Amino acid sequence: MKTIASTFMPTPITANSSSQASYINNMQASLSKAHGNTSTSKNTVATSSQQNTATIKVVTNQLSADEQLDLEKDLQDRHDFHKKQETSAADMVSETQRILAEVAKEQPSLLNKKFDFTNTGDEIDIIKHDLSEREYNYLKAKLNASDKLVEATDFLNVAAARNKSSTSISNTKYTKEDLVGRIHVRDIIEQAKERSAERIRISEQNIVTSTNNTSSMFRKEVHLNALDLVLSNSVGLNAKA
Repeated sequence: MKTIASTFMPTPITANSSSQASYINNMQASLSKAHGNTSTSKNTVATSSQQNTATIKVVTNQLSADEQLDLEKDLQDRHDFHKKQETSAADMVSETQRILAEVAKEQPSLLNKKFDFTNTGDEIDIIKHDLSEREYNYLKAKLNASDKLVEATDFLNVAAARNKSSTSISNTKYTKEDLVGRIHVRDIIEQAKERSAERIRISEQNIVTSTNNTSSMFRKEVHLNALDLVLSNSVGLNAKA
């Protein structure tokens, strides 16, 4: 009997094939998930029929040289944006911890008071507080003196808006201005620390979690939990201070 080679042959794609259309749609969903579920770039084709055509070209390796370059640039942009999200979340956490450690030495009683802060687009402002005017001005100046903290929280406003746009069922496009003032940094970090402690507890005690247990999605790294919280629906448009 003649041996049949096991070389993979791509399935022909026809315009009127419902099974192939389903295959293309699933491929599109997989590609989106694989690259962080970020929003559509300006190079991405606008209509669903055009998107299907573009996906067919990717699957069947029919991209022109220019299209291949555009695809590679788009994927690189997505990768760079994803990495900057992580870096910004790490800077937000580390700078907040550093500044509050300084406050603990300079004005320890202030940390016993209620306050949070957020990036309003132009600066960092203190919210939900019971500080005196002197304490408010002191803390606001400390926070805004950190360019790294200001830039990180500003970028996370951009990232949150982009994520909400990419997950919007109604295809609503959100901008940074829609999200400014909604990321309450101190609260986010406290929640992230609790998630990190829970993830560590689960790991150290070898606890098996069920697939529908949300704690199984927590990270050991505080900044990654903070990023998850920033990008989640908990930073909603009805949550502005």
